[in-house]
Amino acid sequence: MTAADQRPRLFLLINPMSGGGRTKQRAGALEAAVRRAGFEPEVALTGHPWHGYALTKAAIDAGHDTIVACGGDGTLYEAANAILDLGAGERVRLGTIPTGTGKDVAKCLGIGAPAAALSALKEGLERRIDAGRIDLADEHGHPRVRHFLLEASAGWVPEISRSVPRWLKRAGDTAPYLIMTGVKMLGPMTRHFDLAIDGEDLSAEYNSVSVHNMELWGGDLTVAPGALPDDAPLDVIRWGNLGRRAVLAAVDGQRKGGTHLEMEGIDHHRAAMVTMSASRKSTVDLDGESGGYLPATVSVVPGALRFIAPPPAG
Repeated sequence: MTAADQRPRLFLLINPMSGGGRTKQRAGALEAAVRRAGFEPEVALTGHPWHGYALTKAAIDAGHDTIVACGGDGTLYEAANAILDLGAGERVRLGTIPTGTGKDVAKCLGIGAPAAALSALKEGLERRIDAGRIDLADEHGHPRVRHFLLEASAGWVPEISRSVPRWLKRAGDTAPYLIMTGVKMLGPMTRHFDLAIDGEDLSAEYNSVSVHNMELWGGDLTVAPGALPDDAPLDVIRWGNLGRRAVLAAVDGQRKGGTHLEMEGIDHHRAAMVTMSASRKSTVDLDGESGGYLPATVSVVPGALRFIAPPPAG
């Protein structure tokens, strides 16, 4: 067997519209960088929502054992769901070269800069990470299963990310989300949730309920400090009946590393299972993407993915 035969069969999935469309101009440079790292990738560009999912499934069916997603958290979300839906978490590695708006997964795994991600790929580094699993409903009320790497959330806070227009994403990693926070504060901010965390009934009026597998969301906002992607339990944040000033203070606390968890009305739990429904139709945000609708059950799949990233420090 030659050295070429032993090389991973790498599939380079590029979302040209990520990063407000900036990735489109970088596609050629990204492919060239992967080739300089010693790989001969097959390259495909996504053209519409869930195209990355279909392309990833086809690549795995064709024998590719390494998927590298170039884009943001949404691109990774589609690739990860394809891998897990095929039951390929043991035989396929997932990586990223972060070029999107949020890039929170890459940042949490120590590869937030493209150079760091390329270095991990070239060195063959690998880290087993958990994935969240959510059973929820699609737009027609039919059952659906999705997986997430960062977070699953419902209520007012996650609806912010869904409201960010593509053109605004050119403003940077965090600024688009902060701008939309101000805009969304003009409407209603709470709803009733029927909520159980590991069987404990915590139903009440909430701004939002969010379940986290990693520390960040919204581009550099530390929402769940200490949340690790390989420790099995998930981190649940209950955002109580918060007024506008409290919401602004909570945003500021996330920018300061997570001090919002010290605020009255915000509670943090470690949990293996969360069930929730809401008093009105509520979209569920998964890694910044629209995943479906409540009611939902959230659980964790330990060690679900082989991710191309350095091992955890220490």
